[in-house]
Amino acid sequence: MGVLRAGLCPGLTQDMVQLLRSHGIKTVVDLVSADLEEAAQKCGLSYKAEALQRIQVVHAFDIFQMLDVLQDLRGAVAQQVSNSSGTVKVIIVDSVTAVISPLLGGQQREGLALMMQLAQELKTLARDLGVAVLVTNHMTRDRDSGKLKPALGLSWSFVPSTRIVLATSEGAGAPSSQRTACLTKSPRLPTGFQETVDIETWGTLEQSPALQGDKI
Repeated sequence: MGVLRAGLCPGLTQDMVQLLRSHGIKTVVDLVSADLEEAAQKCGLSYKAEALQRIQVVHAFDIFQMLDVLQDLRGAVAQQVSNSSGTVKVIIVDSVTAVISPLLGGQQREGLALMMQLAQELKTLARDLGVAVLVTNHMTRDRDSGKLKPALGLSWSFVPSTRIVLATSEGAGAPSSQRTACLTKSPRLPTGFQETVDIETWGTLEQSPALQGDKI
């Protein structure tokens, strides 16, 4: 679930984020579900709240709905370009595991084909539309070793160009909002570096040197 933070969309400053949180609007879903005009009046945001209307949330409960949504998005973006209006900057799929995992396992060969079709569609959108695509994937433990691994397995591991593992921070007294983000795959940066962040404020707490592979 996306947490509201400064810079998420044009005009969304840290002061605006704090005002919205004080009225119970803490996530992207809270925001798009709220009456923005009413929220703007309560928070004194006036016309600045219009920038928040650029965030859209679409619910897709299976891979077929997901593919339909992406096709509709392609057509909508093409219409925006022809009308010279604002275009899409980022696509967030949260989570890809929810729509793919029911199709995998056993003799369901069609599931793997559909997963690759979705992967290709996301890559094509990123390339053709020039947008960033962020996909969340669950983690699971290997049955034999007990080590954490991406839920969609080896086949999906080749899909993302950059991978960041987000985990709850360990240790006594660690805040529940604290997370550790570790870079495990990147075409441009060295992997193994991590940062600890607080998702309530999205502030960086510390930087750490490279982690060993068995800690990821």
